[in-house]
Amino acid sequence: MNQLTKISIATLSNGAAIERANLELDRILENIMDDNTSLNFTRELNLKIKIKPSDDRTAGGVIIQATSKLAPVSEHQTQVYIGTDEYGNPEASELLQPELFETEKITPIKKGAVKNV
Repeated sequence: MNQLTKISIATLSNGAAIERANLELDRILENIMDDNTSLNFTRELNLKIKIKPSDDRTAGGVIIQATSKLAPVSEHQTQVYIGTDEYGNPEASELLQPELFETEKITPIKKGAVKNV
């Protein structure tokens, strides 16, 4: 015979509410550690428990949901040049400049390889 036990948020559905809240907390901590997000944004964790009573009020269906509000990835800006192609169709182009000190992309010049013109 099954025994009824008094519930709490910690024991509800064998700890499902706490488990879901902890999963969202992990997401919040990962979001805080992401260098692409704002340090100034306040993260938020919400635990929602809905109880729908039966018609005779002797039982209730329970829905447990944990959600979080995370900082969005920071904006990235660039500039495009807008014009038309040779057929008059609109197009946009972006001027990408290489990093100033990308040493792995620099080809060393061998002594004597360049001749004076």
